[in-house]
Amino acid sequence: MNRTDSVTMDLLHEPVGSTLLRFSLPFMLSTLLQTLYSTTDTIIVGQFLGSAGLSAVSNGSQLMQMLYMICIGFSSAGQIIIAQSEGMQDHGKTQKVVGTLLLMELILSLLLGLASVVFAKQLLLLLHTPEDALAQAVWYTVICGAGMVFTGLYNMLSAVLRGMGDSRHPLLFAVIASVCNLVLDIVFVAVFHWNVAGTALATVIGQAISVVFSFVFLRRNEERLGLKLDKASLKPDRKMAGMIAKLGIPMAIQSSAIQFSFLFVSRMVNSLGLTVSAAFGVAQKLRNLPGILTQGLQLGSSSMIGQNWGAGLSRRVSSTVKWCTLFASLVNLAFGLVFAFAPNLCFRAFTQDETVLAYAGMRMLALVVELPAKCFMPGCGSLITAQGFVQFSFIMAFVDAFAGRILFCWLLGVAMGLGAQGFFLGYSIGTYLTSIPQLIYYVTGLWERRKILT
Repeated sequence: MNRTDSVTMDLLHEPVGSTLLRFSLPFMLSTLLQTLYSTTDTIIVGQFLGSAGLSAVSNGSQLMQMLYMICIGFSSAGQIIIAQSEGMQDHGKTQKVVGTLLLMELILSLLLGLASVVFAKQLLLLLHTPEDALAQAVWYTVICGAGMVFTGLYNMLSAVLRGMGDSRHPLLFAVIASVCNLVLDIVFVAVFHWNVAGTALATVIGQAISVVFSFVFLRRNEERLGLKLDKASLKPDRKMAGMIAKLGIPMAIQSSAIQFSFLFVSRMVNSLGLTVSAAFGVAQKLRNLPGILTQGLQLGSSSMIGQNWGAGLSRRVSSTVKWCTLFASLVNLAFGLVFAFAPNLCFRAFTQDETVLAYAGMRMLALVVELPAKCFMPGCGSLITAQGFVQFSFIMAFVDAFAGRILFCWLLGVAMGLGAQGFFLGYSIGTYLTSIPQLIYYVTGLWERRKILT
């Protein structure tokens, strides 16, 4: 099927810097709005349910995020293949990817959702979730797990559109989900008093509504997108399933390993009590703010690099990495100044508990230490991802998770006896074990030896 009136952007010919910014901006806003799911939950829970509610949402969302990362790994694999096939103008291959990825995401999200429902309490106990927060954390995990299929489908549909060069409509669907989540959060928690369960239910309903809008959009724009979504056209392809699995399994393990390290660190943090657990949870929400903007840049540059790599335009690939690094540096500099000079103000958006606020300066200092490494990670990381170099990403993920974050947290927090401060600093310092090799891969030109996926 040929495209007659494309809704996608030209990523192969327009000026790199301005194109990357225009293409990535919707992703930046989209990831910001998606993070508002959890941030809104945290603010409302902190104001209405106190430290126990904060700890429950923090631990429950961390657990669910590890499972989400598995689904995202497969969606990202599909995005890589689609971007390169679009660069080669092979739209038939794109059609096969969509049909195969849809079935794989459905099966995977249903299985993971079932596991989180059945083993919610046991998994949360492994995290040393504080006793006062355990019951609410279980409810949060069970409800989010029951609705995990919507999370899987949302990420899959967004990945397809990103790979094809459409950044505007994933933003629209994120807006729909975020508005629904915000309204329902207030109603369920502040009005109905459904506690943490209300925040989880609001998130699931918001994502379900977004998935419906996504499918309606795709059905109405089949001709313009060059896709068919009827039953006959969405047949899974065995060869494509193998290619997606070859990329998706390492990427899923990679993402899960990083999240596992966070869960392991959370387990150590939780052992210090409810107050430290709540402070760690608040700081993670703040840590996500510059992260979601640079993640949007990485999503945009991944699609742009993928298409240009597929088209054989190496010079534009390199230029995209450089522009992404510049934009990411500006984002991290701005947030770094706020974190360094207004830590208490940042924390007060989430809680008025003075015992939690006492950790604000210490925790925000650790975030500032991490930011320089995050200046070049989006550009270099998107290059590695867009090329489908999963072996490199896989190794770096384990170095990051185990030799980095877990080891440094244990050394500083336990072996050196720094406690909470050691855990906070150790988690940030570990980032450099991943970021430095990624930078070396780009600077040395090793990336130019990679081949296009076939």
